[in-house]
Amino acid sequence: MGAGVRLAIAFAALILLCTSALAQEKTADYWMNKANELIHKDLDEEAVLAYDEVLKLDPKNETALLRKASTLYTLGNESEGQETYNEALLLIEENLRTNPQNAKSWQNKAIALNGLGKRDEAKEANEKALVLFDQSLEEDPENVSLWKGKADVLAFLGRWEDALQAYSRVTEINPNDYQAWGRKGEFLGMIGKYNESLVALDKAIEIIPADNDDDVQAWNLAKVSVLHTSNRIEEALSLLDNLTDTYPQNKKAWSLKGYDLAKLGRYNESLEAYDEALELDSKDAQIWSTKARQLAEMNRYDEAQEAFDKAIELMPSDDIKEIEQVVQIWLDKGDALNKTGNVDASEKAFQKALEISDEVLKNDSSQTSLMLLKGNALFNLAMYDAAVEVYDQVIETASPNSRHVSSAWIGKGRALQALGRNEEALDAYRQALEINPTLIEAWQGKGESQKALGRARDASLSFYVAEKLG
Repeated sequence: MGAGVRLAIAFAALILLCTSALAQEKTADYWMNKANELIHKDLDEEAVLAYDEVLKLDPKNETALLRKASTLYTLGNESEGQETYNEALLLIEENLRTNPQNAKSWQNKAIALNGLGKRDEAKEANEKALVLFDQSLEEDPENVSLWKGKADVLAFLGRWEDALQAYSRVTEINPNDYQAWGRKGEFLGMIGKYNESLVALDKAIEIIPADNDDDVQAWNLAKVSVLHTSNRIEEALSLLDNLTDTYPQNKKAWSLKGYDLAKLGRYNESLEAYDEALELDSKDAQIWSTKARQLAEMNRYDEAQEAFDKAIELMPSDDIKEIEQVVQIWLDKGDALNKTGNVDASEKAFQKALEISDEVLKNDSSQTSLMLLKGNALFNLAMYDAAVEVYDQVIETASPNSRHVSSAWIGKGRALQALGRNEEALDAYRQALEINPTLIEAWQGKGESQKALGRARDASLSFYVAEKLG
């Protein structure tokens, strides 16, 4: 399906979603609220169109431009996202020439610069915003908007404890601000204070107006995310049970429920949950792909292949994110075929993944996530030297804080192991663990390399850590 056709469908869906609004639909605030609702529902394409409606009515709306840019990136449309960030930056700088003491504009400038990869300049803009927020708060210490702005700037600067204090000030001034309680809960989760995070999120959910179904669902799903991060799967599942009972049309809740049921070994129920999600949207390629992986895990390979084929058929390939998903599906399909002993079909699937990634990388060699998938395809085709070269490219090209770097080190370690270069493989796994010491696959690979090198005691310790993390 072409991008133009998909946009037309998205616009038609947007019109249907908004037909109940009369005079209100003509305001920029209405469209901004509608865009936020659509984001909560994972309807990103429709959200972009809603932001466009905001900008028709209010062309100088910095926030709408920034959110549109971010959503375009989420959709994998990096080139248009970058154009939109540049457009926002020009507007913000124009506004700052008129009012250089506007803290919010400095904060928005930081967001735009960060979106464009200009981290140092973004940090400077945020530090300027922080000074201005503090100055304004000296004159108006009860201003909730100023405290929220300060909190978000502090979070951007990595000063999580200070950001939490700022949001605590918001909830002191207005204890019924559920958005502030929710943000506070998210921040607490990010720094590993999971129990406190859940308390704050519960408070947010408790005080959301009863008729605001969208935010009730959104903040409950935020709570599910914290429960997942803290490995409290049974509690997450209980919450998802309540969500699907109360909001049976919530596709995301059904999909997450399928994931949690599988984690708990309840595989048949997991498939039932995925089927419920597909009843709501039978054209969701991602859910078909997830269901296919689940079927493969259950050794139901024929059904898995049908589901993989359905996912490939439905997955559009109009932007880089979708292409990456298609490549991943071919890799998963190849892996499942390999487990059935169908080596020829497996190799064809891996070759297809390689061909698709190669075709895109010829025109845009900066796509490190796709480069990583290419490395995985080469590894699965037993082209280990070529895989090492590609993993090295990812390590050199990706930003240092990208998760792709640690994944590339792990991939390189596996390829080096396959080549019998265990000392080098061990170093690769160590590099991955320096970035993230909780990577189970890196600990497992480290143990295997140590075992191959005759370091049995070290290997036992690595395997033990991998088991505990699992």
